[in-house]
Amino acid sequence: MRIDRLIVLGLLVSCKAVPITQRTYSEDLSIHRLVTAAEEEPIDTLGMVVHNEPYKPLKGHIKAEMDSISKIAYARNKEGRFVDGFVIQIYSGTNREKAKEVSYRTNQLFPDLKSKLSYHQPNFRVKGGRFTDRLNAHRVYRRVKKQFPGALLIPERLLLSYE
Repeated sequence: MRIDRLIVLGLLVSCKAVPITQRTYSEDLSIHRLVTAAEEEPIDTLGMVVHNEPYKPLKGHIKAEMDSISKIAYARNKEGRFVDGFVIQIYSGTNREKAKEVSYRTNQLFPDLKSKLSYHQPNFRVKGGRFTDRLNAHRVYRRVKKQFPGALLIPERLLLSYE
């Protein structure tokens, strides 16, 4: 215990404050900096650049840029937006002929579903319906499930078009 106190006391005594001089470090590095045309303009007494020409607002290119941004926004709004919804996946497998058959049969039994056949390597998928309400999707899903036992109700992002 006594040795600990002696060590702490020794450390405190050995760490004495050294007075700091008032001189600060400064170095002029302006000789290494590239001089641009803007820096060659005259400077007034306050250190501000003096312009001999009156201020002229920019014309032309800003308006054209804003018009192009407006056109892009209009095109995005026209093509629609995505919402969370549900579709019924009726078939998923590697057999193309079976997928075509299921798609044809679905269109015959449930014409309101508008089934679509898609290929996502290595599977063919038949999906039908576009529902934004889970309750309505589940009602239709129960009817489809009776005809196609392998059907699934899956969440999907749906593109809404305003046309």
